[in-house]
Amino acid sequence: MENSKKNKLLVIVLLVGIAAIALVLGLAPKPEEKAAEATPPPVADVLYADPGRQTLLVPSQGTVQARYEIEVVARVGGVIERVSDAFVAGGFFDAGDSLLQIEAADYEHQLTRTEAQLAEAISALAQEQGRAKQAKREWRDLGSPAANELFLRKPQLAAAEAAVAAARAERDQAKLDLARTKVLAPFAGRVVETYVDLGQYVAPGTRLAKIHSTGIAEVRLPLTDRQLALLDLPLGQSVENGPAVRLSAQIAGHEREWRGEIVRTEASIDPNSRFVYAVAQVRDPYKGEAPLLNGLFVEADIVGKTFDNVTRLPRQALHEGDHLLVLDAENRLHFKEVELLQAVGEEVWLRGDIASGEKVIVSSLGYSREGMVITANPLNEKPTGLPLGDDGGAAATAQEAL
Repeated sequence: MENSKKNKLLVIVLLVGIAAIALVLGLAPKPEEKAAEATPPPVADVLYADPGRQTLLVPSQGTVQARYEIEVVARVGGVIERVSDAFVAGGFFDAGDSLLQIEAADYEHQLTRTEAQLAEAISALAQEQGRAKQAKREWRDLGSPAANELFLRKPQLAAAEAAVAAARAERDQAKLDLARTKVLAPFAGRVVETYVDLGQYVAPGTRLAKIHSTGIAEVRLPLTDRQLALLDLPLGQSVENGPAVRLSAQIAGHEREWRGEIVRTEASIDPNSRFVYAVAQVRDPYKGEAPLLNGLFVEADIVGKTFDNVTRLPRQALHEGDHLLVLDAENRLHFKEVELLQAVGEEVWLRGDIASGEKVIVSSLGYSREGMVITANPLNEKPTGLPLGDDGGAAATAQEAL
């Protein structure tokens, strides 16, 4: 009986507690409902596209080399008795200048001896010619129809003539040896290195110096197959009126530039790098503010083909190598495929269906999808330039290419 009363009491307390909780919850203030705020569209930097006719610049690099670089060797032996002031590393000389003089006394004596031998041979020939004439008269006086060559002294005359020719050759060789004691420069140039000096004995074939020309400098420029497609160059041939080239390098903290042109492409493709080498020439490389020194490493820009409908944009505008992010009139995002012609430094040169004044995104987006709205932040003014294909614009672009 007591347990039953206790159970009823617990039930009553439980019901009263539930009712109190429900009353409290019912009387509690309800939170106000707020409308969800719209997320603002992302902001992106954009450039107004300005497609037009562009002359491409094809970059390369190489080391300056003289058109001619040779080692001078002694043609005759002897003691060096005089050297030119230019016969030092770095010395300049003109074509035909004497670089050094080998002692000539022995060769002068040899020339005197050979001239005497030639005079004797000429005298012997004259005597033999007289004897031959005398023999011919005697044969006519005898009236004999038969006469052999020995009687007419033809073999003796031929031997005398051969002796004169041999003596003259000996004399000419002595003259040549004497002339070779003076080592002359074959072209205007500069001394790279000397191997001998005053008072030293040299034998025929001894290396005397290394020299190079200063009239023309050359630079071998490696080109990939993609770069070749941007140039009008025949393979393995000389080039007439080849593309212009701008060479540049840092010298003593200053940027220096030189102008040249492509004159030929080499006969083979490098088997290791698969490059084709074009050769640029610069005439009179030592004239101007700074000389184009042999061995200098230079950057090169070659004037390539001219294309219509080319747009230059920052490298970050190109996505995945073949498309741009562009905005329509309502600032909605669209993907547009383009052709990459080349990338130079921080710029890319593109060709495709790009309208003048079209907004191209040039900043990174964390997320992008077709049709999303973007807030555009223009970085330039909308172009209003010449119509595409205008000859005046193309000429100006080509002129400014270098």
